[in-house]
Amino acid sequence: MSSTKQDLLQARAPTLPSKTTPEQRYWRSYITPQLIKENHPITSIEFNPTTPNDFAIASATKIQVFSSKTRQVIKTFSRFKDVVYSGNYRYDGKLLVASDASGLVSIYDSYQPRNLLVSLTPSSHPTHVAKFHPTIGNQLITGSDDRMLRVYDISQTSNGPIIQFDNIDHEDYIRSVNFIPGDSNLIVTGCYDGNVRILDIRDPHRVVAKFDQENPVEDILAVSSNTLVSAGGPYVKIWDLNRMSQIHQLNNFNKSTTCLSNTHTNGLMVGSLDSTIKVFDYTSTNWQVQFGWKFGSGVLSCGVSPINQKHFVAGLTSGLISIRTKKTEPKVKQGIKNDVSGGYARMMKGRDYTGEEEDHIIESSKIITNKTNKSVNELMSSYKKYLGASGSIDDIKPNDLKQEISQCLKAKEICGMLELLGV
Repeated sequence: MSSTKQDLLQARAPTLPSKTTPEQRYWRSYITPQLIKENHPITSIEFNPTTPNDFAIASATKIQVFSSKTRQVIKTFSRFKDVVYSGNYRYDGKLLVASDASGLVSIYDSYQPRNLLVSLTPSSHPTHVAKFHPTIGNQLITGSDDRMLRVYDISQTSNGPIIQFDNIDHEDYIRSVNFIPGDSNLIVTGCYDGNVRILDIRDPHRVVAKFDQENPVEDILAVSSNTLVSAGGPYVKIWDLNRMSQIHQLNNFNKSTTCLSNTHTNGLMVGSLDSTIKVFDYTSTNWQVQFGWKFGSGVLSCGVSPINQKHFVAGLTSGLISIRTKKTEPKVKQGIKNDVSGGYARMMKGRDYTGEEEDHIIESSKIITNKTNKSVNELMSSYKKYLGASGSIDDIKPNDLKQEISQCLKAKEICGMLELLGV
């Protein structure tokens, strides 16, 4: 009779646990995610540059400010008639500027949502970006769908923009504007015509440099004075501003990249419509991937707390806000802390004190000292001899003698303490 032959199981060596890098352990410390659902996509996330780094999130016709301590809404800016596209804090954190789909640009007191300070209408087209200058507090730059870039002095807005880049060849909508650190006069723009342009405020009629992204540019970020990053299409390009050429390209995404953010720890955070956010090390030559997250829908905005990197926030196309908080490290103990308070320790300090050399401890029927041991009878005979009495002292009992001696010792200690105090 024939029988079926059983398949032999392939022998496998035991697998070792995968090694984790310090960067992976760092990003995995962002735990306790808090999810908040809004009815519209999250178009902007902006952190206040000053302590305690509260963050403003734009969605639909409002901007909500979340507390960095409680992760709850503490302020709401809702005086908008159309979808809010951007929110940006001034470098001192006192002013908040917002732009919406009606073309309106509003400047608020960041601590008083009802206090509208300045209202501008640079264009009847949607204004997708409005940002304060990083070092000049009264300058504001706006970019609209009319393909115009404008610079305002917020202290005198009645005369219109102080600079208008009207002869620059933007061939499509302006989607992002940023400043290059180290030079307060240079501005970089990202446009839907697929080009990144560097402009000079001192000469608004000339393009300093122009880079080809080959896809509509969604966001731009200068990570240093000579390194520029642009996001557009399914990849991210890195440009060297000294050589005015491309030095690297990141091809780690399946769909269009939408947002860039500096992690403030030598990392570049990139969000994409493929529902992922990845962190790249921009100090390495090949811009190695450090970590990544996967979300339920496309990512439109992201950011990390600038000072202590306490929170990592992501905004999705579904209207979901994900707030992750870094796990706090336990405080290092300075020395060994006592289990009881200092007052209790002082109170119990002398409980085991056995006395000095001349101090006596009475036990049973003997008096014990460090020098001699005398019986009670010997001490009584000496006591009789000292008093010069013969009859009445015989009636003294050993217990009464012990009490008398104890009281004498206490009096001796008190006298010694008073002598030390100089009384």
